[in-house]
Amino acid sequence: MSIPLSFLGNLSDPAQGMSLGDQLAQEVTDSERITTLLDCLASTEAPVLWSTDSTRLPLSHAALRRFVCGFALPTSGFHGLLGPNDRVMVVLPTSPENAVALLAVSAYHTCAPVNSSCTAAEIAEDAARLRVKAVFTTTEATDRLELRKLREELKCEVIFMHAREDGPAGLFDMTIMKDGDDLDDLDVRQRRGSVVSQRRASVVSQRRASVVSHKRASVDVHQKRLSVYKPRPNGLSDFSLILHTSGTSGKKKVVPYTLRSLIVGTCAVIRSWNLRDDDVNMNMMPLFHVGGIIRNLWAPVFSGGSAIMCPGFDSTAFWPIAMACGATWYYAAPTMHHAILGSMPETVVPSRDVRIRMVANAAGGLLPTLAQQVKDTFGSIVLPSYGMTECMPIASPPTTYQLDRPGCSGIACGPHMSIRDPFNLEREMPRGSTGAVCVRGIPTFEGYETEPGAPLDTSAFSSEGWFDGGDVGYMDQDGYLFVTGRSKEIINKGGEVISPFEIEEAITSLASGRVKATIAFSIPHDVLQETIGVVIVPQPGAPRIGLGELIDLLQVQLHPSKWPFAIVYMPDLPKNAAGKPLRIKLAERLGIEEMSDETPAVVRHFETQTVPDKNAPLSTPIPCSLVSFDVSTVEDAIASFQGVREVAVRLQKDGTPEALVAINPASGLDSVSIVDALLKIVPGYSVPNPLYVFSELLARKQDKTVDWGVMEAEMARRNARGLSSQALVIRKIVAELLDKDPASISGDSDFFLLGGNSLLLGRLAHMIRKETGVTVRVPSIFTHSTISGIASLIEDENANQTRPDIEKIAINSSDDDDDAESVMDKPGHSTLDLPSLESQKPVSDSTRSQTHVLSLCVQATSLLFYPLKVAFTWTGIVMILSLSTVYIDGSYWERIGSLLAAIIGARLLSRIVLPIVGIAVKWIIIGRYKPGTYRFWSNYHLRWWITNQALRIFGRGIFSGHPYLEVLYLRLLGARVSWNVVIDSNATLGEYDLLTFHDGCRIDNALVRGFCIERDGFFRLEPIVIGRGAVVNTYTQIAPGATVPDGAVYGPHASSYDAPSPPSHAQYGRSAVPSPHWAPRIFFAYPVIIIVKIVSYAPWFAALYLLVSQPGPKGDLNSAERVIVWFSLPRRVAWHAFARIIRVILPPILQLVIGIIVKRIMGLNSEGRAADASQWVLTRRFINQHLLNQYAMKRAFDIIGSHYETTSIIWRCMGAKIGKRVYWPGSGVYCPDPELLEVGDDVVFGSRSEAFTTDAHGSGKIIVKSGAMIADRVVLLPGVSVGKRAIMGSGALAKRDMTYADGSVWMGSEGGEAVCFKSGSKEATDDESPTITPFGRAFYKREATYFVFPYPLLVSINTLIAIIGAGYWSIAAVVGTQVLNQLRIHLSRLDLFRSGPQQTFVIFGLIACWFILTLVLQAIVVILWVVVMKWIVIGRRAPGSYDWDKSSYCQRWQLHLVLAKPLYRGYGNGAVLGAISGSAYIVWFYRAMGAKIGKNVSVFAGGRTGLMTEPDLVDLGDNVALDNCSVVAHINSRGNFALNALKIGPGCALRSGSRLLSGASMEPCSMLLEHTLLTSGEIAEADGVYAGWPAQYMDEKEYLRSKARSMVLSMFHTDPSYRALQRTQDNLEDERRRLDKKLEHHQRELQLTRRRIELKLLHTSTMRNSKLM
Repeated sequence: MSIPLSFLGNLSDPAQGMSLGDQLAQEVTDSERITTLLDCLASTEAPVLWSTDSTRLPLSHAALRRFVCGFALPTSGFHGLLGPNDRVMVVLPTSPENAVALLAVSAYHTCAPVNSSCTAAEIAEDAARLRVKAVFTTTEATDRLELRKLREELKCEVIFMHAREDGPAGLFDMTIMKDGDDLDDLDVRQRRGSVVSQRRASVVSQRRASVVSHKRASVDVHQKRLSVYKPRPNGLSDFSLILHTSGTSGKKKVVPYTLRSLIVGTCAVIRSWNLRDDDVNMNMMPLFHVGGIIRNLWAPVFSGGSAIMCPGFDSTAFWPIAMACGATWYYAAPTMHHAILGSMPETVVPSRDVRIRMVANAAGGLLPTLAQQVKDTFGSIVLPSYGMTECMPIASPPTTYQLDRPGCSGIACGPHMSIRDPFNLEREMPRGSTGAVCVRGIPTFEGYETEPGAPLDTSAFSSEGWFDGGDVGYMDQDGYLFVTGRSKEIINKGGEVISPFEIEEAITSLASGRVKATIAFSIPHDVLQETIGVVIVPQPGAPRIGLGELIDLLQVQLHPSKWPFAIVYMPDLPKNAAGKPLRIKLAERLGIEEMSDETPAVVRHFETQTVPDKNAPLSTPIPCSLVSFDVSTVEDAIASFQGVREVAVRLQKDGTPEALVAINPASGLDSVSIVDALLKIVPGYSVPNPLYVFSELLARKQDKTVDWGVMEAEMARRNARGLSSQALVIRKIVAELLDKDPASISGDSDFFLLGGNSLLLGRLAHMIRKETGVTVRVPSIFTHSTISGIASLIEDENANQTRPDIEKIAINSSDDDDDAESVMDKPGHSTLDLPSLESQKPVSDSTRSQTHVLSLCVQATSLLFYPLKVAFTWTGIVMILSLSTVYIDGSYWERIGSLLAAIIGARLLSRIVLPIVGIAVKWIIIGRYKPGTYRFWSNYHLRWWITNQALRIFGRGIFSGHPYLEVLYLRLLGARVSWNVVIDSNATLGEYDLLTFHDGCRIDNALVRGFCIERDGFFRLEPIVIGRGAVVNTYTQIAPGATVPDGAVYGPHASSYDAPSPPSHAQYGRSAVPSPHWAPRIFFAYPVIIIVKIVSYAPWFAALYLLVSQPGPKGDLNSAERVIVWFSLPRRVAWHAFARIIRVILPPILQLVIGIIVKRIMGLNSEGRAADASQWVLTRRFINQHLLNQYAMKRAFDIIGSHYETTSIIWRCMGAKIGKRVYWPGSGVYCPDPELLEVGDDVVFGSRSEAFTTDAHGSGKIIVKSGAMIADRVVLLPGVSVGKRAIMGSGALAKRDMTYADGSVWMGSEGGEAVCFKSGSKEATDDESPTITPFGRAFYKREATYFVFPYPLLVSINTLIAIIGAGYWSIAAVVGTQVLNQLRIHLSRLDLFRSGPQQTFVIFGLIACWFILTLVLQAIVVILWVVVMKWIVIGRRAPGSYDWDKSSYCQRWQLHLVLAKPLYRGYGNGAVLGAISGSAYIVWFYRAMGAKIGKNVSVFAGGRTGLMTEPDLVDLGDNVALDNCSVVAHINSRGNFALNALKIGPGCALRSGSRLLSGASMEPCSMLLEHTLLTSGEIAEADGVYAGWPAQYMDEKEYLRSKARSMVLSMFHTDPSYRALQRTQDNLEDERRRLDKKLEHHQRELQLTRRRIELKLLHTSTMRNSKLM
């Protein structure tokens, strides 16, 4: 066959599941149709290789085949005759002879082509690494490449190629270097070798023949050897080619290719590009890279077509050569496309003068704008392509492609292609997800060569054969590949991963008139880690574009986060030998150091006149310096404009120029026209900004210099005329905040473009409030960020001064608008107890300081309550055991049974008695709470505080076991609660006799208590009323004095100061979810739960076996003494401690494992309506929520680690779909149906997040896409989808069935939905760069600047601390019996334990004394431990950036949290800090931790400990009060961690549920109400009151008015007369319902009677008619 591979065009498409490479291998090589390279060569007389020398004829296919068939390399005897797999280095410039040499050498040996312009050292290094046996080059390279030295050192042949001076292009003769050769000898052997190598040629010139004859005697032996030598062609399994990788991402690697993979790869190119025998390729690519060799040489040759071999790239030569030789297609790099288009002669019309039908792209991403330009120029198809040294080709679009998928690289056109998880190549990513671009199967290489002859290194392949070449991208649903960059080229700007291609595409499309070429690269940044730099190659003859000018162009297409931060001007782009731009390490090579937001723009412009050599390593520095400009040059340029009379230019303090220009009024010049004209002649960075234009001459001083002060004042007056009064105020504020000249700021100036950021945004809102008295919400400024836009917000607010939002709050939800006084004027008002309205004024009471002796003594008593509680339980165990000793005979099972019975009985007894004791303490110490405002540490406060601590520590006990018992407990404490009220176990209630819960109301995980703190050292008690059928959902705070109307719904995420939520929100609470029928619960669910818990405690039972295995003591002892002695045996003491440790460590993990097994056995839940849920589904969910609830999982995660991959594995085991590198919170995530949770890669969860996959409406899937962040206290409702890189900020409420766009930012809740701070964008959706966070890089990729603890070490630390904590807090109990026994021995004469009614009290007293002494001492020791460990592990914190991969701070912080766990494990509910909350002791603790705290500060005054995570960054003034709030100095945005100081001024108050974010501050006497978020950078104004999430300023008068009205409303609901009337109304309503039912029953009976009568009448009528008939 004249063209052996012509059948490729007739092949059908590959079968399903088969790659094109597999198909071609099957049809071409595996079928033995082709076995050598010679089999691929055509034998036609058509041209195959063209020379750019028009005097040379093209080489034909037949001549090429004959030459290659007769090819044999001469040798000097170093290695004998060369054969297959012998390495021959080809060092030739691109030419037809180079092409023929590559084909010929590859046919018989292993060809190693290298760049002919390499240095001698580089050639020697590569030759030594490859162990070449021959170097094939030209005589001209002998000295330059030091070939004689190379030959001696490596013992390799040096063979010279001599192009023939006549005949067709490409043919050559060969000679060989021998010992002692000089140049003359080489010239002689050049001619001699011609005869040898062309023995089969038809004609030899007479001149060449005479030379051969003259020297024949000296070469007879050598000729004789070659005449009989014919090398064996390479087989398919022989290595035919060996190359080095391009090294764009680091050190070069050696890639060997078998002939089979090369042939299949070439056939894939021919097939995918539909190459024909009449195609002519225009090759300007080097022939030492796989792309040039396969696509530009082998493919044209094998297809029967031809190729024009240009000596190099010359854009000006492209057009005449393409026209002369009739080129039909070319394959080139993007920079070459640019140059070709730019050099097109004006006389050339491509559609008329050239035949180009296809243009293919190489060596980098093809920008869509460039692709379109190429298409428009040639009218051809434009095909992006994708390949790499390790596999050529990989992807290319079909030849019908019309650029309809901008940025794509095509579909697989060779190997199998897949997007894999870069951290686990075994896992394929879903379509559309970004990951590692991987290939598998032929023509992929088989592995890297480490040593010649050694096995290939296949470590880069997965177990399934997937190879990751280092590129990042994604595939769409149709299989089209989009490469977003090299993994090392991606720019990570503050956690946002940015593809350089996107920046380059925008610059190319928008600034093409000023920019010839560009690449984007990363520059170090002090806060963001990296920022964006760009290299700009200016258009010839055009001035350099400046950074400001460039951003002005880019802002229409790019988000501000993607704007360039610095520019480097270069004569050309830095590229490697293949023409690929080099972005990696570019900032380091240029010597650009770390920048910050404060770096002035003028020093962000750099220049270099040096372009690194294409073969230079990535470590080679590039000299670079700041740009410079001359002020006089700028002045002269402006002065040259017609109409300009005077010019003055000076440098501002940031180094940028500003100018004053006096013009002739008739010239029509203005600042815009002057700047536009100036940009055409001077660099953009030297254009003055601002530039002021005056129609009069410039004012001058006496010394004739320009008076800048006078001129600036005049300009400021002019600008002021064009701005509204509000805009002028805003301009002044912005100028002060950003340190700008106000005169330079116009109404269109953008706050962010001027240098603003999110932290400054909060301060801007504060300053606006302070200056104008108008509260402008931060989210609004995001969307109206110009000076005029912000001013319009203020004007709109002033124009719409209707009733403030405070009117919508629950306490003001009555229909009338009367104030408190008008309510008292209503008829019957005298029956109300209205004097309590005076509670706004402080109640007169004895006051004292926080450190007064009485205060310290009283507040120390709370440390006694827990020891007394434990002592009571232990006394119960001892006494119950003493009773059982009479009935057991000493067998093991009786002993273990009696011990378990004693433990269970004592715990049950304490859960019954102690809550009742707490109730009694409440009524004895404080009685009924009195509404009023009280000062901290007054007599009433201390009584309240003791009562609160007693109730907290003694707990609810058995009363929490059933809803009716819960209601009974509340009633015993004085609350007015109906029996059918539903209260979640996680709800926080307090000041019970101030609470009124009407019929049918529901309280979820919310706070409802009659206590709140006030400013300047006060707290307040007021009643709260929850109306009939009202719903208070999760994370909702009801303030004291609030009255929630009947049927109202609040939350999730709300407070009583907010407007009611939509009625549909009533279905979102935990209590609204349907429960299974009582029968399956009792007969199935509870037995399963009990069995699992018993099995989980099996290790503890085993430890108890060791404890009770020895028999009891003998002797004359009573039963109580017997128990004491039995417990005090030394060996049993050890087993006692061991059993306690086992109970802490193993049962949580076992319950988790067994719970998952049970869940899997029962099956997973699915989406659906609640009405359709079967009893089996409800029962299954009920069991799961008991075995795998948030608390149970947290206990296990405390051992195995909360934040790591193991947590993800556990969630996957529960049915969730979890991606890689998810950061889980230490608090766990509430999610009733893990199987309906889908989480992408690199998602960050904040603490106390809740994912409601099920509510009263039904169940729905919750999706959190890759790179998203779910911050603290976020509530996700069923059906929610959080987009890629979206941020659900603190307290965000995601609405049911809502989709939150990619890249959007949300926070808090308003009107039942999160507040949008930033809308999604197409850029975020299209951004396919990796989403990995700094935590992921540090922990999973180990890419950190410090040693990162491996996971096994973390588990070991967690386990060790858990063991230490369990053992530490067991000391009192374990040693207590020893103490009792010693008392029995040494005080026997007192007969302390004699039998009798006093025995129980004596034992309790002794145990209580011991526990009080020991546990108080332990509490002090553990506090000291935490403080010391803080200073050792963390030291003193300082504001700054502490990303996981850049700083060890986060790891040290997490380590300290683990080391501090013993502090939170002892002292029952609330732990040690709960017992000292609101006292001087907790203030001393936080001071020891580094906090600055003033006098009389009440920290966590309500008894529940909030968050103060970074005490040494917190500054609290005098008389500050903090309730259960969060004072957090860190900000964690997708793993980018930063610390900022927090300052809370004197007299401030932060109520329960409020939160102060990193960087915020509070001025004196400001207050955050319940559920209020002060965002980063915001400042609470002095004396201001703030409410909402995010915070909004509340008018002080309105706040006081609301309190008065709330008390009136509360009195209506709590007054006895009102309650009596309410009961009467309830009775009447019940009677009405009874009568309605009775009436309905009678109506049914009447209907039935009427029906019976009608039937009888019908029957009678029928009978009568029959009789008549």
